[in-house]
Amino acid sequence: MTKTHAAAANNKFNMATSSTYYLDAPSLSAATVVYSDLALTVIAADGKYSDGSIVREQVSGVLLPAVICPSCSIPCGGTINVSGLQGIYYLNIDLGTDLGAVVINFDPASIPDGILAVYDSTIYNGLSSPSYGWLQGTAGLATYIGNSGSDCGIVANSPYTLNEFEYNGSSFVSLGTTTSVSILSGQTQLTATAPGDTVMVIPKTLVSPSSLNLTFIGPCTGTVFGISVSCPAALPSFASSTVNVDSATACADAIDQTYYVAYVNGGTGVLGIYDLVFSDANGEFKLDAGYYKTTAAGANDWFQVDANGVIVAFGNCEYNTFTIYFDLSTTPNTYGWADASSACAGTGTALPIYITGTEPSLYDVFLAGKVLYTDAGLTTPLNGNDTHYKTVSASASGETLLIDGIGVISSWGGPC
Repeated sequence: MTKTHAAAANNKFNMATSSTYYLDAPSLSAATVVYSDLALTVIAADGKYSDGSIVREQVSGVLLPAVICPSCSIPCGGTINVSGLQGIYYLNIDLGTDLGAVVINFDPASIPDGILAVYDSTIYNGLSSPSYGWLQGTAGLATYIGNSGSDCGIVANSPYTLNEFEYNGSSFVSLGTTTSVSILSGQTQLTATAPGDTVMVIPKTLVSPSSLNLTFIGPCTGTVFGISVSCPAALPSFASSTVNVDSATACADAIDQTYYVAYVNGGTGVLGIYDLVFSDANGEFKLDAGYYKTTAAGANDWFQVDANGVIVAFGNCEYNTFTIYFDLSTTPNTYGWADASSACAGTGTALPIYITGTEPSLYDVFLAGKVLYTDAGLTTPLNGNDTHYKTVSASASGETLLIDGIGVISSWGGPC
């Protein structure tokens, strides 16, 4: 590579040809524009330019972030750990031809590090932390995450002159070049403690391109981080309602949708706080902000999603009406059975009952000592006649409860 004044001549890879071009910086990695003349007055045509180590695409006269030359790419599905020097680390991942969501796990430990992903000319820099939820800096730039207590002054001490490294399949090796990096306050998403193993999702909806380009920036000494990149695959699915404006509306909604999740704290079919949720298996479309009813939240009935497609809260539905089951043979009364064993053995008939206020479950009604009424106007307490009712109709299933003559659940019998 030859140099003329402050501009460096570089090769352009275009239709398998090479030519001399000029930069507004000493290296391609530090440049912002590629020019076709020495005076830097004629902006070169849009396209992809390379110095043999990295590739940068120029779009509308502006260079996009660097990617590593395809010959240096490694297969998806692996994990890489870095412990070492200040620097910029380039990693190129071959995603193959499969379609689906690419799940990236990035753990910066405590010392702040920046991350930027580029796939199909789209820049990704948002992640979900298992401790802090969504972390995303200024759009189009690297997001820096880590423990604020380990901050070496990454904004105040900018710019940095950092060595460049690329992954060769077994380790990051020096390119023998440096570049200047300035960090803006809007790029930092530092947290009170280490953010943990954060999660980023990149949708791969086409066979090509197959290259995912990752850039990690360690401005502090002793940088440490771990990175793993899954191969494209469909995200796990779960059942849910549509979006609602509040939890009460969600609780009244039907569970008739199938959505998808990238687990952050959840797993094995159970949603967790700060999980990333989508309407498609590729992770392309985040769920709208709002409340959803689900059967996939463990002991919870609903979850709340923020504007970033991150689960930020869970809760239980509360009701003012429930259904218990009585012994039909007691008609015209609606008594239960003489004992818990008989209730478990019997087949029950549905009896709607009502309470004052709301409770998340019939067991909570028992704990609160509330009266059960047979009418929505709450005027007629249920006369249970100290008999045993059940929570489901079928025999040998559900739980039993003893109800006295004034509609109070006097004891909870437990499962059949």
